Amino acid sequence: MPPLPAPVRVEPVEDKGTLIVLTSERFTVSNPAHVALAEQVRELLDRAGLLGPLKAVPAT
Repeated sequence: MPPLPAPVRVEPVEDKGTLIVLTSERFTVSNPAHVALAEQVRELLDRAGLLGPLKAVPAT
C-alpha cells in the first residue's frame, strides 16, 4: 500500500481485504475537494499496481 494523503485511512477487513476511507465527512461528488482526493488516491493505487479487475468469489 503506498502512502496515502491525509485524511485517508486504511483499515483491514478481516481476511477480505482493505477498506480505504477517504474522508470522515460524508463523501459527495458535488464537493470538488472530495472528487480531487478520490482521483489522487485512485492514481496512487493504480501506480502501485493495486487496481485491476475484481475476481469473482464463489458463493458459499
